Amino acid sequence: MNSEVGILNVSIFGSYGRGNPDAFSDLDVLVLCRDGAGTQSEEMVRAIIAKDYDQVPSISWYGESKLAHFFATGDLFAWHLYRESYAMPGFAPLAETFGRPAPYLNCLDDILGLQEILSSVPNQISSNPQNLVYELGLAYVCLRNIGMTASSVLCDEVDFGRHSPYGLPGVTPLILKEDYAQLAQCRHASTRGTEPPVVEIDVQHTLRESLAWAGSVERKVR
Repeated sequence: MNSEVGILNVSIFGSYGRGNPDAFSDLDVLVLCRDGAGTQSEEMVRAIIAKDYDQVPSISWYGESKLAHFFATGDLFAWHLYRESYAMPGFAPLAETFGRPAPYLNCLDDILGLQEILSSVPNQISSNPQNLVYELGLAYVCLRNIGMTASSVLCDEVDFGRHSPYGLPGVTPLILKEDYAQLAQCRHASTRGTEPPVVEIDVQHTLRESLAWAGSVERKVR
């Protein structure tokens, strides 16, 4: 379907792919395109999605070789697509094209990279306080991805959900869930253009506790 225009697959992933969306969920859509096919029609993709959803999709575009590389190297995104995505009618599942992803082997390196980004947030806020909402949103991304990444080692299966940091055994407790939710709101304001929230958390304390948690996760993974 639509292969003549370069679109090979349209799949739902994220919370809708898992079947547990909530009021804060994006409708995440992956579009697989033939390599070298050039720019494809977003309106066509929206029309495909509109048959089953009345929500505006958040579209991620991938070429064949890029997604094949993710599956071949065991990237966690490939595992997410393999386990928690489904193809729209008229398209075959991604697993039929790419097979089962290779084992994921980069947990510690990925956590260290995320820790480095997280540790830069306090200084960035001090230097550029006008970017507070953006930086707190970045902290949320780091915390969520550290939780997701660590779950591949510490849990029976990878937790790709928003609250993945709270399901890790044997680590320092993370910040309160309501404070974590504020960080998530900051991220949504940065990526969706929604109204920035009034930041009511103790920023420096929250970041210190977040860094302590990240360090605890790193030690546990090691």
